[in-house]
Amino acid sequence: MRRETSPQGSRASPWGSSSGRGAEVTEGAKRLRALIAGCGSIGRRHARNLASLGVRDFVLCDLDAGRLERARGELPEGCAAVLFTDLVEAAAEGADFAFVCTPSSLHVPMAVELAGRGMDLFIEKPLSHSLDGVDGLRRVVEEKGLKAVMGMCYRFHPVLLRIKEILESGVLGRIHHVNYFGGHYLPDWHPGEDYRREYAARRELGGGVVLTSIHGIDNIRWLFGEVEECCAVTDKVSDLEMDVEDLVMALMRVEGGVYVSWQSDFLQRTARHVLVVTGSEGTLRCDIGAGLILTGVAGAGGWREEKVEFHVNSMYIEEARSFLRCVESRGEPAVDLADGEKTLAAALRLKETSPW
Repeated sequence: MRRETSPQGSRASPWGSSSGRGAEVTEGAKRLRALIAGCGSIGRRHARNLASLGVRDFVLCDLDAGRLERARGELPEGCAAVLFTDLVEAAAEGADFAFVCTPSSLHVPMAVELAGRGMDLFIEKPLSHSLDGVDGLRRVVEEKGLKAVMGMCYRFHPVLLRIKEILESGVLGRIHHVNYFGGHYLPDWHPGEDYRREYAARRELGGGVVLTSIHGIDNIRWLFGEVEECCAVTDKVSDLEMDVEDLVMALMRVEGGVYVSWQSDFLQRTARHVLVVTGSEGTLRCDIGAGLILTGVAGAGGWREEKVEFHVNSMYIEEARSFLRCVESRGEPAVDLADGEKTLAAALRLKETSPW
């Protein structure tokens, strides 16, 4: 159902600047039309960030009329938005590219519909809740010469980019093992929302901590190499009202013989995101959320502390900027469909190995 179209009034965005260093507006972006499928928290964030980078024309689609109005209201002055509650009708309106920000189980069929209309794709993580239909999506993308980009924002996180630099410098020597630990309390994830209704808490929508926190698996692949062997325990150990796992404890062996332990959960009342890397010549400890990196190298006489300042939204801005460059230049995506499929396959392997 089409609701209406209207340019925004003469007000500034209530969200202020979208990045710490200011957004780069390009003339090319101003000529592009964006379709946002799913106007929940992440869909609205992407719409605001695209607007800050110069996109002015939006097609917004969501089943919830209230979310649509909220998404339109958050766009800054000078933006126009057409609102739909039906994806087929929204796709028929036409756009240069689409952001797929719906529950995980809907990603592939929606992406196929949009790609069939000739739209380049940005698909939020995870690619899906299963590998069903992924081959068909790939075929459509290849046949139509489209760009399909995976939403993996942590590849643009300033702290993780700095960690990648340190790893590639070789200062830690040969990496032996990695401990990667994180978690948050699901009911606090999106303030004002009922967590029981969100996709993360519902099996039929592709929820559960493994797929919801799939960034962790993607970061492991990106920083340390492809997963060769793995096993995991997944379980629901809390009293949260949901039918999915809230805890994963996994062990992986990645290429090069590096062992990685990964733990994530929906249980921690204070969010944590910690990485410890042990190599033959030194150790790295990082509190990613705090931007604090400690490196202790043989013969250095102690720990070297480094603080990386960042704004949380900066990684999303850089991710959107990378996507727009890809669309405009027809260059290679920073994180492509194949990357998304490999990360999803690793996540599903972990789930399959759990005895519970």
